Amino acid sequence: MTTARDPMIVLHSGDVPGARYSSGAMVLDEAFRKGRLCTRYWSAAGQVVPEMYAAKVDWAVDEPADGFVLAIDGRDLAGGYEWAAAQEEADGSGLRAAPRGPGSSLACAAVRLSHKGAGVDVTVHTRLDGSPFLVRWLEIANRSKKPVAITAVSPFGGAIWTRRIDEHLSKGMVSPFHLAHNHLFNWGQEGDFWFEPLADGVKKVDGGKLGRSGWGRPAFWARDVINGQTLVCELAWGGNYEFALDCRIRAATHQAKLFFRMGLSGQDEALRVLAPGETVRTPAVHVGLFQHGSDAIVQATHDHVRAVVMPAQVPGRHVEIEANHRGYLCDRENEPDLKKDEEVAAAIGAEMYVIDAGWYGNDPNEWWNNTGDWTAGSWLPNGLEPVVANAKKLGMRFGLWVEIEAAGKNSTLKKEKPQWLLCRDGKPINGRALNLTNPEVLRWEESEIERIVRLYDLDMYRIDHNHTLTPSGNRRIEGYTEDLTWRYYEALYGMFERLRAKFPKVVFQNCAGGGGRLDWGTLGQFHNTELSDWMRMPRGLRILNGVTVSLPPEILLRTFGTEVGEHDLDGDIDSQLRMVCLCRPIFRGIAPSVGELTPFLKERIDHHLGLYKSFIRPVLVESRVFHHTPFLPLYGASPWCVLEYASRDSLRAVAGLFRTSGEGQDEFLLKPRGLRRDRTYKVTFDNSGESCTMSGADLALHGLAVRLSSTMSSEMVLFSEASA
Repeated sequence: MTTARDPMIVLHSGDVPGARYSSGAMVLDEAFRKGRLCTRYWSAAGQVVPEMYAAKVDWAVDEPADGFVLAIDGRDLAGGYEWAAAQEEADGSGLRAAPRGPGSSLACAAVRLSHKGAGVDVTVHTRLDGSPFLVRWLEIANRSKKPVAITAVSPFGGAIWTRRIDEHLSKGMVSPFHLAHNHLFNWGQEGDFWFEPLADGVKKVDGGKLGRSGWGRPAFWARDVINGQTLVCELAWGGNYEFALDCRIRAATHQAKLFFRMGLSGQDEALRVLAPGETVRTPAVHVGLFQHGSDAIVQATHDHVRAVVMPAQVPGRHVEIEANHRGYLCDRENEPDLKKDEEVAAAIGAEMYVIDAGWYGNDPNEWWNNTGDWTAGSWLPNGLEPVVANAKKLGMRFGLWVEIEAAGKNSTLKKEKPQWLLCRDGKPINGRALNLTNPEVLRWEESEIERIVRLYDLDMYRIDHNHTLTPSGNRRIEGYTEDLTWRYYEALYGMFERLRAKFPKVVFQNCAGGGGRLDWGTLGQFHNTELSDWMRMPRGLRILNGVTVSLPPEILLRTFGTEVGEHDLDGDIDSQLRMVCLCRPIFRGIAPSVGELTPFLKERIDHHLGLYKSFIRPVLVESRVFHHTPFLPLYGASPWCVLEYASRDSLRAVAGLFRTSGEGQDEFLLKPRGLRRDRTYKVTFDNSGESCTMSGADLALHGLAVRLSSTMSSEMVLFSEASA
């Protein structure tokens, strides 16, 4: 046995080589036997299993306990590897370094396996930082003298739990394992994240093969209801994905086992073709094991996203109030009206003004069809410069929307460069998607963004991605048909890494038809993201509730405004504004002009944004999130949706309570979870403005009864430590 310099890693040699990884309370032990690198055990208690027990762990050929899955030329390589080497290494993940926890540090290990029959080497990289999460990715090298095709790959997998069930399952329970994941994947269906029991058999989820991570996410929670453990798994990948949970319940032996794999999927025989001597790196999988309830899991996940997954926030730009022009001016942009819209934005205290789709291209002004020509249209004869100057004169920063990955049918770009379109079997897949795997296209896109940022002195660049890449682009190479999605996202991520380095003071904002790319791979390149295009209650609120299981609320843009119709379905005006204030606010259509901004609306916006700036935002930035109504299906009946955000020091908190349907009781008993029992708090009810003083102990034990008798109404309750 060889212990690496960092105690979080133990490397085994001898007859049964392997590795043990520990980070926080999590321990993962893997061993190499019979040509397979397999899980021996997981622990959520920081405990090392005695070798007399661990050595007995052995897996049958048909049990998918392998730590990763790889197929070359259609052949699954499990069982044919040879152990080559294992060593500690420098961190090559590209993630931010954030050692956390007592005595923790950043530690990485590489286990190299060789498969002579397939002519490839596989290096299994594992990164630990003292948090409950470890990160796993593969490097696959073609050592043969001919091209090979990766036909299947899951960078992480293996056994999770093996459980006796004879005396542990309650009467009527058929499975000890439950699974939560996004059940829906199409536009406006973000956050449909909820649990279901896992029956005996294999549960596969593929995200709809939309050519991107879709409006779901490549992520799941697996829960063992016998011991209360939860495994959280997130694939940092913006393309097609597939994960599977293999549940094996054997009543005869009173035993249940659960295996998993998380990986890429495609629509062609080859996910990637490797030339002789070529090495490719897979997307990373982030996995955490918890012996905690949902609140603690959510908070640890948010900490990981903030500190490791996403880029560092631009100083002073963490949570801005945005106004976006697409409320009253969709596809009829003009300089006088845009300036009037900026005046409205400044009047309500917006901190940044954003020109969205519709400022560019050939006549007529059709935002969808004009993408690709990123110069101001004839309807802006003076260009965008006067609009930019006016925003900054009014004291606001300026941001701009550019859907850089698209060429619309009316664009000059598409007419002059039809060969730049992403093709399948030689034909464009949707008529507007540009082929980022073409180096010429990549150079053009990157130079266009750089030109636009410099020309307009942008404070924020807003990307969008309004088409799906399905069926995916492909090419014929070395006798294979290769799906281009893997190469596409490598190019996209590399481009934004370079752009962020060039423009460290610019905020890069993600949008993909709303929340079409909320995966950790895409968010690793951006500072914040659109939550959804869907604004309506109650679905929009449930989207927020579900997405914040993974993503912290301060990075999520939530829209208020007139961009879409049927505003009476949004609930009362206070509920609309409260939903916005529980995220990163973006206003799309406040009033046609300052003179037409009604005193009532102006007063309500002033009230809520004043509250946001003075109280909510300081809590929001590093908040601990508590879901009082977790795991709500988007289309299920649920009378309440309740979220609580608490400050790190537990001296402040805000709770939003929303009545989302007429079912159930008119009263919700709110027991705040983010406060201290040994402190006293001023409790303020925003609807009435009334306040009282209560101890943290009374609040935790007895709670507050909040009554809302009408559907689509709400209350916001503020908690602040009372002065002595």
